[in-house]
Amino acid sequence: MRSPTHLSLRFAACLSALFLSGGCSSSDARARDALGEYQSATAANDLLGARQALLKLVQAKDDVPDYWEQLGKLEASTGSYQDAYYAFSRAYELDRSNVEVVRTVTQLALRAGDLPSALKHADELEVLAPGDPWAKLAKGWAAVTEKHFDEAISTADEILANSPYDPNATVLKGQGLIGLNRYDDAEALLTKQIQGQPSDSGSLQLLARLYERESNWPKLLPVAQRINQLNPTDPTYALIAIEAALRSGNAELGRAESLRLLKPNTPASLVIGVLGLWDDYWSSPQRIDDARKLGNTATNLQSRLAYASFLSRSGSPADAVRLSSSAATLPINAGNAEANAVVGDAWARLGQLIPAKTRLDSVLAFDPGNASALRGRVEVELRMHNVRAAVADAQKLTTVLPNSPSDRLLLARCFAASGNQAWMERTLWSAFQDIPANEKLLAALESTKKGDRDATRELQEEFDRQRDAKLNRGLI
Repeated sequence: MRSPTHLSLRFAACLSALFLSGGCSSSDARARDALGEYQSATAANDLLGARQALLKLVQAKDDVPDYWEQLGKLEASTGSYQDAYYAFSRAYELDRSNVEVVRTVTQLALRAGDLPSALKHADELEVLAPGDPWAKLAKGWAAVTEKHFDEAISTADEILANSPYDPNATVLKGQGLIGLNRYDDAEALLTKQIQGQPSDSGSLQLLARLYERESNWPKLLPVAQRINQLNPTDPTYALIAIEAALRSGNAELGRAESLRLLKPNTPASLVIGVLGLWDDYWSSPQRIDDARKLGNTATNLQSRLAYASFLSRSGSPADAVRLSSSAATLPINAGNAEANAVVGDAWARLGQLIPAKTRLDSVLAFDPGNASALRGRVEVELRMHNVRAAVADAQKLTTVLPNSPSDRLLLARCFAASGNQAWMERTLWSAFQDIPANEKLLAALESTKKGDRDATRELQEEFDRQRDAKLNRGLI
């Protein structure tokens, strides 16, 4: 889609008509004001301001399809596809003859998983623009959804016959080949596409998922790096590159890629993402030294606390106390609760169980949903052999963070400590279903099936199905 800062001719003409209209209704006045705000925002490359102005514009004149179309383009350009789908759907309702709108609403319906609407719009697109590839693509993706992979490949081949490097058709064909377990053919197709079209992010992403499915970390690494270069503002593939480097045994490159992300002003969420990979795949003492230095230079408290928490669980709780104690003031309030939770956990790891529990109790009295404090208190309660309290806190923790594999595993450990094997296995199985394709959960479940080859095989087959479903998502 075109950049939202460049007005389409239709939109510009519509705005000109608004300026020239002699009417002075309140809706016209609001629309003119919104237009002025929109033009100022786009001139300043202020996407948030442009969006707010367009929202005002469609509120003032909600029967003008071009306004909704422009809003949809802006929403799509920022990755807000659900909002873009709504805006383009409104534009479509007001003008069903606009080929670009029908094409776009077809694409967005597919992305949203609204297959019936996508197919309906594809039929309309075929009438409005015979031969438009998106009419065929919609039907091809419907075939993938229905596991008619041969049909999807045939549809893709029809498009590729006229446009050999069409990126959407290539991904469709690649997905069809994967669905037929023709992984080598899919890899060859996608590799050839990337050689001819190095910036085809869709093919790169599908190839990355294919390598991830096969645990082919050396091949995944350069692909993830390439995707990150194409979209440097999205850290998703930067994190995948770090994981691939570490899991392929290239710790130095994994460290270098990590340090490239971990700047003094890096947001805490990204810091946590990188440190989680260090937890799982990098055991060198170098990570302690790096975390200590990075924590000292972090410019925001939440990032500093992320480093402190990592140091604590990695065997250096004294450093965690040093990094977080200045912020862990009393009484507990919204600004210092997390710091106190980190300090309490670090004290526990230093063997100071009573003061640790007292501090964690205080945090949870103020904020019963503080995940760090709940997690820390569970560990303290286990060490103090108060298993019933540990189970209760771990259950609460999994309601606060239902998609955290490590916290589900902690709950299972609590049930195991209580001697409740059935509930431990039930917890692991529920987590395995709720958080699909997670290797840690698979390993934990497999450990409960030792000696049972049939059960172990069934687990692996279910994991493979989950991984394949993950491979299929979000590539349109």
